Amino acid sequence: MNSRTPIKEIDKKLDIIEHVNQDHTEELLTIAQSAQPQKNILSAKILDIFQEGVLVEMTLNNNSQEIENFIQFEIEGDLEEQILYLAYAAIVKQGRDFSGSGKHFFTVTNKQKLTTNMLRLTVKSDTPLPAYYPGYAYGFLLKSMKKPVTKKPAASNKKHWLKGLFDRFFIWLMKHLSSQSRQKLLYNMNKNVRLYTLRKSWKSSIDAEFFDQGYIDIFTHGGSLGSLWSEALSVNDIIMSRSETDDKHPHLSAGQALLIADETAYPALAGILEHWQNPQPPHIVVISAVADEQAYFDDVSLPQGSHIQPVVCAAERQGDEVLAVLEEFETIDVVWAAFESESAKQVRHYLRNKRKVTGKNNHTKGYWRLKKV
Repeated sequence: MNSRTPIKEIDKKLDIIEHVNQDHTEELLTIAQSAQPQKNILSAKILDIFQEGVLVEMTLNNNSQEIENFIQFEIEGDLEEQILYLAYAAIVKQGRDFSGSGKHFFTVTNKQKLTTNMLRLTVKSDTPLPAYYPGYAYGFLLKSMKKPVTKKPAASNKKHWLKGLFDRFFIWLMKHLSSQSRQKLLYNMNKNVRLYTLRKSWKSSIDAEFFDQGYIDIFTHGGSLGSLWSEALSVNDIIMSRSETDDKHPHLSAGQALLIADETAYPALAGILEHWQNPQPPHIVVISAVADEQAYFDDVSLPQGSHIQPVVCAAERQGDEVLAVLEEFETIDVVWAAFESESAKQVRHYLRNKRKVTGKNNHTKGYWRLKKV
């Protein structure tokens, strides 16, 4: 029997469980398939986390059977690192490429300012963009190319072999580094990548085979690397993403919904509002550091019967100011929210512990982290 020591920080544990189950279903499925390679696993979810490992529920065959499997951690570190390592190791074990499978090229066809700090890139793609775009994000490399991208020749077996060798070495390195060195390595791998949201996608013509045009809306602020990169782009530049991720909103289709976003999440919130299916109007809380940025929503159609509750405050005040607004709402059943990380944690815990909005109904996430002075 494997030892299972409970995690003392319950809210931290629940934050991780909900985050992985909501936003990392593919990685979790890979972990489950690696742990039970002889079984046909359709889906997986984390039931609990202990100091020694995770308890995973796996759905088999045609959703007709469920089993539980305790998967032990393989490295020392914090909970996020240990689960991340399980996913990396499982991907490499299956012979897949975890570092660059989401490459996607875009041509910038237009560039405009929507507000003082919101920049819109119109892009053209030679490969399909998602038809359902709300919250869909690309991890852009902070560089651009001036020449059209030509298709690369098929990789040789030697290159494939070398890539596999690199992946296995990376996993070995992750396992043997200290937690601090491991975090530094991951930071260096991703320091020139920024996630930006696809605001909208459409077909360039009635003859187009797929959605090939879109808007990428970027909130620029100060001298951040992402802001400098986006502001320096020109029409006809080629930009590239290294990864992509969707966002899921089926929980918003019924009940009294609460939607919260700061400037970094405006594009995702606008997309959700445009695809609104719930007959009950949502509570909408829009945060900004200055009031003028909220003009972004002037051209966004709101669900009938709803209105925006503006919150204008400094970034470090987001949590307290939002909580004051939420006290005015009698009913909250389901939530989608994205803003500063520590403030999001504060609101997520309030919704879980005081308003009893839990699990799949509480999608409250941090889109960025305020640097401590």
